[in-house]
Amino acid sequence: MVEIPSMAEIGTGMGLVAQGACEMASQTVQQFVSSPSIAQAGLNAVAAQIEVLEQLVAKLREVAAGIEDVQRQLGATLIMEWHSPAGEAFRTAVGERQNQAQHLAGMTQETARLAGQGIDELRTMIASLQSLLATARASMGDVASGAIAQVCA
Repeated sequence: MVEIPSMAEIGTGMGLVAQGACEMASQTVQQFVSSPSIAQAGLNAVAAQIEVLEQLVAKLREVAAGIEDVQRQLGATLIMEWHSPAGEAFRTAVGERQNQAQHLAGMTQETARLAGQGIDELRTMIASLQSLLATARASMGDVASGAIAQVCA
């Protein structure tokens, strides 16, 4: 024979199931709030790549310094006195190269400056997005926890 539980036993069993469901729902909400999301992982990956960009900017600054050095050396060549048509032609060519080197050095320095500025802006944007994401996740967690509390009370 099968024994049918009493209404009190059924109620107790349903209460235990509901309590277990509420605990699981609460744990799930807590896990959601504390676990990094795909968006957070993406922001972290972008932030990690900033270091690579900074290394490139540092190399660009080194190149600019090297170009400036070449430009100064070309300038030293121009100081020499040339007493032949070939010497004057050489001096003219060196002068043109010096101007080109000076222009290239300036462009390289400006590019490095702008890249550094862009990196700073990118850092600010990432920090802002991370903050907004954390706030949104916390808000969603609060709303979900409140709903669970109302249902499970």
